[in-house]
Amino acid sequence: MRCIVLAADGKFLSQWGSKGKGESQFAAAHGIAIDSRDRIYVADRGNNRIQVFSKEGKFIAAWAGFGNPFGAIVVDDELLVSDGDVHTISHLSLADPKMSAQWGTPETLQLPPLMAYGEQGLLYVTEVNGKRVQIFRKAQ
Repeated sequence: MRCIVLAADGKFLSQWGSKGKGESQFAAAHGIAIDSRDRIYVADRGNNRIQVFSKEGKFIAAWAGFGNPFGAIVVDDELLVSDGDVHTISHLSLADPKMSAQWGTPETLQLPPLMAYGEQGLLYVTEVNGKRVQIFRKAQ
């Protein structure tokens, strides 16, 4: 398991990571997100954490305590993390990895691995078991 950095033309630039449980190691690097400061968030499914890296691949932190992350996406000042095992979406502050919200149930989110954020504040959530894409609007 590793992260690979490619140029826009597909040329290999760098890589980091390996299989394992330590810093910069992954059980399954399943989702990735990048914030406005170019920090890279990797959903390390199987190790129950999000690992945070600089754009050069230097380990910054590991965020845990919210489940087993499948997907990650940055929306405004939050990192949204999908947890397929418990069928939830967790909201974590980018400034501080504390959870500000969590929602979903096995009935409403049926193994949600990936997300996308679109126009008009819509969150698109894919489901493996539900075999669908659900669309959610941020609560006002």
